[in-house]
Amino acid sequence: MNPKVKKLQRIPGSKKKNSSNYKVMPMTRDQYRLLGSVVKTKGISGEVIIRTKIPTGSINSDQKCVMVMIDGLLVPFFIDSWHTTSNNEIVIKFRDIVTRDKAEFFRDREIWLPRKELRKSLLNQSGEDLTGYKVFDVSEGFIGITQGILDIPDNELLRVDFMDHEVLIPLQEGIILKINPDKKEIRVQLPEGFLQI
Repeated sequence: MNPKVKKLQRIPGSKKKNSSNYKVMPMTRDQYRLLGSVVKTKGISGEVIIRTKIPTGSINSDQKCVMVMIDGLLVPFFIDSWHTTSNNEIVIKFRDIVTRDKAEFFRDREIWLPRKELRKSLLNQSGEDLTGYKVFDVSEGFIGITQGILDIPDNELLRVDFMDHEVLIPLQEGIILKINPDKKEIRVQLPEGFLQI
């Protein structure tokens, strides 16, 4: 392992023994999504505030780990607790980070999440297989009725009956804007020309 990375992983004053915060993960951007960046610390017990690039409602509330960009590599850090303060801010308490000085290590660092966790959160909003939902695009309006999910590894697709043929819409944050299980409606933002393919 790169000595510089090993040094960065050892946050001053943190214990190496029995800690899970010391593995470096190879970064492949297609597997991860930028959550946001740490803007400042909070309080004296080591909490940090993350300004998010995506709505906090699309994040899995059971998330136990995030990836921190350190010297060009993604390093996993485990979470003791977190809560949202607004639609674009999260307060996180990392495991083994117990003082403001240790938390300062994370200031201005990018925080990343596995894309599969974001997809899982989208599905969990409804609690069902998304069959029979009306789909509305922000530009095109009503598109059609969902026929369920096509489960391809790491790429779930929403099957939609559109003008007598099937359209497959990726279940990804940024494309799926909102799932309303009460009204059985899904709001999407499709790339330009998507329906003409």
